Amino acid sequence: MTEILKTHYAIIGAGPAGISAAEAIREIDSSNDLIIVNGEKHPPYCRPLIVDVLRDERKFDEILIRERTWFDERKINLLNGDPASKLDTSKNQIELQSGRLIEFEKLLIATGSRPAFPPIDGINDIPVYTLFRQDDVDKLKPLCAKGKKVLLAGIGLIGLQAMTSLVEMDVEVIAVELMPKVLPLILDSTAAKIAQARLQEHGIDVRVGTGLKSLRSVDGKSCPYAATLGNGEEIEFDFLVMSTGMRPDVSLLDGSGIDIGVGIQVNSKMETSISGIYAAGDVVEYIDWIENEPIVHGHWVNATKQGKVAGLNMAGSESLEYMPVNLNSLNIFGLPIITMGASRIDNPEDSTVYTLESNTRNAYSRLVLKDGILIAATFVNDVERAGVFQYLLREKVELREIAQSLFKTERDGLNFLYEHHNDVIKGDVDWPASMYAIKMFKKDHSHTRWGKEDKGGDAK
Repeated sequence: MTEILKTHYAIIGAGPAGISAAEAIREIDSSNDLIIVNGEKHPPYCRPLIVDVLRDERKFDEILIRERTWFDERKINLLNGDPASKLDTSKNQIELQSGRLIEFEKLLIATGSRPAFPPIDGINDIPVYTLFRQDDVDKLKPLCAKGKKVLLAGIGLIGLQAMTSLVEMDVEVIAVELMPKVLPLILDSTAAKIAQARLQEHGIDVRVGTGLKSLRSVDGKSCPYAATLGNGEEIEFDFLVMSTGMRPDVSLLDGSGIDIGVGIQVNSKMETSISGIYAAGDVVEYIDWIENEPIVHGHWVNATKQGKVAGLNMAGSESLEYMPVNLNSLNIFGLPIITMGASRIDNPEDSTVYTLESNTRNAYSRLVLKDGILIAATFVNDVERAGVFQYLLREKVELREIAQSLFKTERDGLNFLYEHHNDVIKGDVDWPASMYAIKMFKKDHSHTRWGKEDKGGDAK
């Protein structure tokens, strides 16, 4: 006989969006049943920190988003290791892999994203690894012996995390990127050159402007596998890590009737095209006000904020809305970089670009204004005021007359802002766990500048 679990709230996905939604629901509604479906066998954990587990800097238990007692205290039924296999929106019913059914009144879909591979000849003929889940760490760790050679395809955010960790484990890293620059979705060409130089300084062999054409096994060689690049070059390697991109995981939604573009289409309340069903995190698609087109932006902080908005609205909040600001923060061997808005575009149309470079400090800053409004900003090794610019971008503050002065190292350049916006301005950037976990960004978590959602894996 099929087991049926009945609940008021159901959440599919136990990442930052799902957990923050559950927390938000419990802020308003402490009594109605709440079930979280976690497809992984592991309890919810902070994925950006799995690289620390890979190189033995942390134990897995140290990167949990919440302890088991947190769920128990809030009467949240966490189902680990039993992924959702089917969603029937006509019956408000979820079927799990085990055959169990969940009947819900309100649903949040927070299924996240999954690795996406381009078509490559021979990719199914050799072992292929990713670095996305804890299971990937378990598979990769035995391969990471000193002197082994890894070929890493794709130099985006996930590829960056992978290669910096692998090289610190004394693994020889060859990284290839099809686009003509590293981190092509977030960096302009100048910032990308600084980032690439930093990677090369730390022993990573970086190849841009060429991708993988074919893969094969080889006999009688020092390495068991070989790749042919798009430019004809041959590379031998011991194992392959693919980080060529992520796609929203919408596989559950076939036949659901929910509107899907690249990701699940949501409104500002994070509600889908079906009333009572919400979505948040890497699985969603929303309209970017800067480029006025639908985008998918996978980021821990964004997912956390979206989950909170969805959870509050599910529980009957007063129409709380999500205001997106695309922000990326990363660290390349101690070189901090923050970008926001349409930062990847080198020469945006109808815009004014302000830049400031310091060769002695290896620093670079860039502001892009359109009609006097900030639409993009990049900060390399000069991130102290990034939070201020995040506020300026989000609030669309008029900067036409003072843009250049904002680059001044003295506080004088910001006097205008503090005089006119001091009551609401926030000078702290939303650091994700992957940044503040690094020594140079560590802070006392009792400090008031850290909100609960910022504490990531250390929150209780």
